[in-house]
Amino acid sequence: MPFPLEPTLSQVDLPVIDISEFPQDLSQLRDNPLLAKLRKACKEWGFFFLVNHGIPVDLLQKAEDVCRDILSLPTEVKDRAITSNPFNTYSRSPELEAFRYSDPTNPASIEQTCAKIYPEGNPIFCETMTTYVSSVSNLGEKITKIILASLGLDANAFYHSHFDKFASVLRINGFPSDKVSIGEEVLIHHTDLGCVTILYQDDVGGLQIRSVEGEWFNVKPLPHSFVINVGDSLKAWSNGKYRSAEHRVVYNGWRDRISIGFFTFFPDETEIWAPVELVDDENPRRYKPFVFSHFMQEFMADKENNERATAIESFAGV
Repeated sequence: MPFPLEPTLSQVDLPVIDISEFPQDLSQLRDNPLLAKLRKACKEWGFFFLVNHGIPVDLLQKAEDVCRDILSLPTEVKDRAITSNPFNTYSRSPELEAFRYSDPTNPASIEQTCAKIYPEGNPIFCETMTTYVSSVSNLGEKITKIILASLGLDANAFYHSHFDKFASVLRINGFPSDKVSIGEEVLIHHTDLGCVTILYQDDVGGLQIRSVEGEWFNVKPLPHSFVINVGDSLKAWSNGKYRSAEHRVVYNGWRDRISIGFFTFFPDETEIWAPVELVDDENPRRYKPFVFSHFMQEFMADKENNERATAIESFAGV
């Protein structure tokens, strides 16, 4: 079935990055055209498609299938997974429902929630999502290193000194098609607050990205790819060299939509401060140092006040 674009918006052809073209040793890639392409994507959009990522297509499809299964359960069953932890819970509204898993690389995180939903067990769901998370977590390390290399840094050294302790959250999103109207914003416009987001989406579409000029664009799904985007924390750490772009999901009138997001974060007590290698006379320091947990508090306060989360800008200026 063709992808039904919102007629009032143009479609953006996001840059496509083939990760298989990068060698394991990134130390000699500073002037490589592959990095130049990635650098341009991160500066202009903060988003790109990732292909030939090494995660089997059948695993992607199986993950989508088991996520559809759990989202299709009766509401009273899914409600068993509700907790007081906003990063490890089930939540729902007419436009969006989501399962969130904090520390998903620990299999117990998925298994504990699964046990609440399926008292008799569901090894297919647990095994599929545990395998998926392990694969995507490894991919996250590769992507982060390549992004570091594109900034002109020693990728391995900076990864191990700044990023190898990153935390993560897995989020399974369901967008019911029978409860919203065409053109309705079902995931409010926002920026991601972490480092790197690795998003798998089905073929329904609805993702939109805001350009530097403030114009919204439709993003047509690319089969078997991931959508990668830079978060606010990495934007600040890069001294603003890379964008953290606003994005949203708008219902486009086809069928229920599924997405699976893997979000990487700095640990709570990490002080985020652009390294001196990214600061010079032409690029003065743009953000004050801040502790990630403090940034998270600003972010949550914005949400509670029903405002778009712009907490990163409260740390702008030195």
